[in-house]
Amino acid sequence: MTRRLATGAFATTILSAALVASCSTDDGDASTPSEDGGAVAGDGDGDGDGDRPENGGGGMGDGDGDGAPGGASGDGDESVPLLQGYGTDSSFGTGEGSESCVVTRLDDAGPGTFRDCVANRDGEFTSPTPRHVTFSVSGTIILLTDLAIRQPYLTIDGLSAPEGGITIQKIGTGEEGEMVINTAPGQGTCGHDVLVQGLRFVGTWTRDTEEHSQNADNLSVDGEDLPGCLRNVVIFRNTYVNAQDTAGNYWGSVQDSTFAYNALLYSLHPVSISHAPGGEENQERQRLSIHHNLYAYIHERANNVRGNVLDSNFEQNIYHKWDAFGFGGGYATEFRCRGGGCPQRINMTHNHYTSGGVSLNAALEFADDADPAQIYSFQNRFPAEESDDGRAGAPFSRTDMVDLFAPEELVTHLLPLIGPPSRTSEEEEVFAEVAAQVALDQ
Repeated sequence: MTRRLATGAFATTILSAALVASCSTDDGDASTPSEDGGAVAGDGDGDGDGDRPENGGGGMGDGDGDGAPGGASGDGDESVPLLQGYGTDSSFGTGEGSESCVVTRLDDAGPGTFRDCVANRDGEFTSPTPRHVTFSVSGTIILLTDLAIRQPYLTIDGLSAPEGGITIQKIGTGEEGEMVINTAPGQGTCGHDVLVQGLRFVGTWTRDTEEHSQNADNLSVDGEDLPGCLRNVVIFRNTYVNAQDTAGNYWGSVQDSTFAYNALLYSLHPVSISHAPGGEENQERQRLSIHHNLYAYIHERANNVRGNVLDSNFEQNIYHKWDAFGFGGGYATEFRCRGGGCPQRINMTHNHYTSGGVSLNAALEFADDADPAQIYSFQNRFPAEESDDGRAGAPFSRTDMVDLFAPEELVTHLLPLIGPPSRTSEEEEVFAEVAAQVALDQ
């Protein structure tokens, strides 16, 4: 069941274990479970009229077109996270009239490959047939060149892969093989209404140096070249390891998008939400939902929120061991102005910054005249050494709603849902360490 708690002017939803367990599919349910218990985004329309967002299509839903979140394993014994936040009411690559493309080979290119399924779409370039990409194989895919998603209505469902899952591996300097959701300004379109879930991204950072390439992103969302186009982009339940700069990057104009239930581990600069010079009116990052992610063993930038980032929410993320590699000067989260643009109207609630590690006074930073009065902070758990905090006296208006776990459920119910179900032994060790520290903090 859902318990609504209100403290002052801020009402939040706590997701109980009973609610997670009750989200099972039935006839007409738009949530399609994979064999390992992971849910994929369904068409959410049930009655056949919701194949596109403008027609009321839903994400993971109950099949009635309202986009209500749902989904569970086929036998009801395992649960999956809810697909919630800005932009999640899209049908993405599913729904009436959509098609499926099955990845059958792990090669970089050619028929049956991941690249072929993503890049070779049917229909007009500006309005392709919605496509749902699934995997009949598991293993590692090395992208030898960048893979750009410049067309709309696409679901990439790594949760459909057999045991072991799908890893997108970078090689060499890491400057080639980036997966980027971006724009096609010449055609007047972009990769809007895209869902990427259930993948593992592995970069080339060696963990022993601050040297890195700014062109070595793993997965980025870049709307700079066609302002106002990129929207309804959801990055959900992926794992990132050994990222240089960055694991997940939001650059330029991006609206109504969600980054949720991702694990970002052993990375130098996990996530930047930024643009340069930073203050342009048409390059805002606006209405972003950043929730239920794990950042562990990082140097800094989890998240680095720079320039015109507006009307966004950072909720119930877990941060563990920032400044973790002995370089010094690292931090967890930073808000900063850039080029005359500053973060504004940010809700930051129910996040947990552990007391494990060093630089515990650098959990939250404000730089370059960023105004703490533009950050509403509520029920965040900081180390005792941290003195900075948001100073807004009331929550900022929002139109999304994200269900939150009760604090005692972070270990037992949240952590098991973060990232794809298949984890390496190193990833399991990190999750176990985080669970122990969170329990100790409480």
